[in-house]
Parts: sequence; C-alpha cells; structure tokens
Amino acid sequence: MKFSAGYTLLLSLIFSALATFSTAQTTLDEAVRRADISPAWPGCDAKLTDCTKSRMADFIAANLQIPPDAKTQGAGGVVMMEFVIEKNGNIGEVKPLHDPGLGLGTEATRVINLMKTKKIKWTPAENEGKKVPFRYTVPVSFNLNLPKSDKTTPATTTPAPSNQVFDIVETMPQYAGCEAAVNDSIDCTFLKVVNHIKANLKYPEEALKNKVQGQVVVEFVIDTNGAVIDPVVKQGIGSGCDEEALRVISLMPAWIPGKQDGQNVKVKFKLPVVFQISKP
Repeated sequence: MKFSAGYTLLLSLIFSALATFSTAQTTLDEAVRRADISPAWPGCDAKLTDCTKSRMADFIAANLQIPPDAKTQGAGGVVMMEFVIEKNGNIGEVKPLHDPGLGLGTEATRVINLMKTKKIKWTPAENEGKKVPFRYTVPVSFNLNLPKSDKTTPATTTPAPSNQVFDIVETMPQYAGCEAAVNDSIDCTFLKVVNHIKANLKYPEEALKNKVQGQVVVEFVIDTNGAVIDPVVKQGIGSGCDEEALRVISLMPAWIPGKQDGQNVKVKFKLPVVFQISKP
C-alpha cells in the first residue's frame, strides 16, 4: 500500500501528538494536596504512612550527595521538595519549594528525579473511588557538621558579639519539642514549623475574593533566648497574605537557641508561607 507524502506527514503529526499527550505531566498546581487514600511507596500499605515515609527517607539517604559548595563552607540545611505522583503512580513535576542555596536544591531535585530514572511506581492516591494526581511534599535534609572551632587555644577565642546574626552555626536552633530528636532534629523542626503554619494560617478574605495565590517569604531571627524576633517579608503577594504570614510566624513559641563556640547566638531564617486556594 502506497501513502502520499501528505498522508505520511499527517500520520507523523498524529503519533507525535499522541506521544506528547501520553507523557504529559500534571503540574503541581493541578494536583491535589489531600485525598481519601494517600499515595504509598511500592510495597507499602496506604494506611501505614510510616512505611512510605521510612522507604522514602531510605531512598533519599542512599542517593544524596553533599554539593561541593556546601561541603566547602560546611553548610547544611533542609530543602523542601514537592513533586506530583500521577494517577498511574509515576513521578510528574518536581520542584524545590524552599532552597537554602549552595547547590542543595539542585541536588535534592536530582535525587527526587531519580525515582523517574529508576522507574519507581507508587500506589496512586484516590478520591471518591477515583485515582487522582497527588502533590507530595518531603523535606530533604543535608546534615553536615560544621568544622569545629580550634579548641586548643581557648584563651584566644573571641566570644561572638551579642548583636551578631548568623546564617549557619555549629548547632542550629530547634523548634520547641525537638530537643529529644538527636539524629533528626532538622526534620523535626521542619515538620513542626509546617504543622504550626497549617494549624494557624487563615486565608485573607481579600485574597480569596481576588483569587490570590503564591508564597510569601518571611525572614526572621531566633535570638539568644529562642524568641522569634524581627519578622519581615522578603517576598510578598499582597491582598493581606503578607500580613497574615507575619502574624503566623510571630505566633511561634520560643525555640531552642542556636549555638556557636558553646554560646547562644542569634540565627536568621527564611521561610516560605504558601497560600493556595483549595479546589472544590
């Protein structure tokens, strides 16, 4: 059977379109945050969320590498990653929601994308008996111990000025209640902060009316007593969201202060507060 050049071109375009459609990813904004049945790691029961969290943590730990810039500066931190688990269980869009820099966000993104390379297929989420794309959030921790100060010459060690504000210190501040989490204090702090925001955030009426969504980045300081001070909006979206983000951050209880050279010091944080209107 002979085909004309035009017919062959048409077939090519159709197959190309079908291929594009079949591999199209659900965007993070289109995926749901809540579902009747949550997605589960392969082999885990959806009802046993600890199984999924444990397997996910093991996967990250087995593949994570410290970026050269972070290693040189002795800087660790937490990257808040979001990704879509499609209706077929495949991994869709991947994006860092909070990136401390120094290559940490790039490395966390690489590790999450490895699930695509390794063809790890999740059990998808379900809502009202139908499979739905799910927006999954996971903290990726880079626990890197900073080089200790020279303790052989304590007499020459100069105490840190009481008004100096650090970005990274030997012992980072911890959220109240995380002092017992010796091995995962960063994860504990991150999760407690997220839970605090979820429990206290109120969507401003003006923002709801105007359908304003996005993230407000708030910078604040944990002082030497653990108090949350000097909150300021570094990136806002208006319509009352900036003020609400400041209010919620100011409501946080006193933290366990950070330490440098054995002394309590002030430490600066940046935190994204996400405003997203729930879909019907």
